[in-house]
Amino acid sequence: MSLDVTGFALVATILTISPGQDTFLVLRNATLGGFAAGIGTTAGVCSGLFLHATLSALGLSAIIMSSAEVFSAVKFLGATYLIWLGLQSLVRVRQPTRSGDVIAADRGDISTSVAARQGFLSNALNPRTAAFYLALLPQFAVFPDSVLVDSLALAGVHFVIAFAWLTLLAAAAHRGQRLLRNTQVSRAMDFIAGVALLGFGLRLAFARR
Repeated sequence: MSLDVTGFALVATILTISPGQDTFLVLRNATLGGFAAGIGTTAGVCSGLFLHATLSALGLSAIIMSSAEVFSAVKFLGATYLIWLGLQSLVRVRQPTRSGDVIAADRGDISTSVAARQGFLSNALNPRTAAFYLALLPQFAVFPDSVLVDSLALAGVHFVIAFAWLTLLAAAAHRGQRLLRNTQVSRAMDFIAGVALLGFGLRLAFARR
């Protein structure tokens, strides 16, 4: 067995820092529930990587990508979930605040466990991530004995990179709490996150294999 960890880490880093649905979900939840919710979302997102690595190693990702029915089902679930999260944010923009001009620094609108579940589902129901792992893993590993172990090892590398980056984003959102006390700024953040998640959901809904 030979693992090209360096090459995989480089590709995984480029993928991780590229803005996507997971990025906006972490920022959204860190804004709603503070740093703890951001970390919860990050943990959920990164845990989904091991699921995709397992599915790829067992050949299930290939089935998902080759079957129009299965691909459409996963795509529909993922798109619906993202659209629902996006609409939640947009609805919240129109809700009046209790204080009128100022919101609490740590609103606590989302628990860590809920944030973690949202992060996991966002990643797990993304067939594009499944396609990425299906195409990428064989290029960086040779599997003479244990496909699953090697795939999980590479997913572990991706986990560390993604967790570090998304944690930085959650921390940045948390550090901006004073700014986020302004109602208009908070509404703007909700609006941006809502539109982004809605857009990613619609793009996924019309995605092709």
